[in-house]
Amino acid sequence: MRIAIIAAMEEEITPFRSRAQITARTQVGKVIIEEAVYRGQSLILVESGIGKVNAAVATTLLIERYQPDLILNSGSAGAFGAGLSVGNVVVATRYIYGDVDATCFGYEPGQVPQMPASYDLDAGLLDRARRVAAAAELQYSLDFGLVLTLDSFMSEPERVERIKSTFPAAKVSDMEGLGIVQAAAQYGIPVLAVKAVSDIAGHGGVTANSFDDNLDAVAAHAAHFTDLLIQQLQLGL
Repeated sequence: MRIAIIAAMEEEITPFRSRAQITARTQVGKVIIEEAVYRGQSLILVESGIGKVNAAVATTLLIERYQPDLILNSGSAGAFGAGLSVGNVVVATRYIYGDVDATCFGYEPGQVPQMPASYDLDAGLLDRARRVAAAAELQYSLDFGLVLTLDSFMSEPERVERIKSTFPAAKVSDMEGLGIVQAAAQYGIPVLAVKAVSDIAGHGGVTANSFDDNLDAVAAHAAHFTDLLIQQLQLGL
């Protein structure tokens, strides 16, 4: 199985780079793609840049040039779900755009016209992820559920409450995940997304500085569970 990892930021891809032997590197605009040997196996590492468009461009370049069998998206996210704390990890089971509104044309909230209302991630791969989570001794809490993708940092309480009322099942939000999932879906490539909580959406104390302060630690949590998935997937379990 040829596996690729996409992360938006240098801090989120560094845990994988630090354990890998990089054998080739290509950059197109913001997108950095590295061929690597990781735990004795071939792996593709992608630093996409922040946001939906960068994520979709990176995914398209990755698939067209390297034809991966599976894409893993590892990174940070803001918590929407009750009970989540900084450092907790959420594995996405479903993705919806949290800032798309074409409801005046009869579409569902979050649905891009002429596209699916939501994107369910591969059930078989999610079953594997659940088995990995059940067998592992994790130093952080892990959950599964709905993830939103938006082009905004969720610090404004009133906006966060509106989004929560529209998508009450949402666990966390990111800025890239569904860009990756939607682009990969055009090619029939499955995606698993592992997101660690870097901030609490709508919390009055959330600032760019607090996000930066938490980023390295939460990126390590997302990378840890992603690494466990890679080990099991390479074994074919």
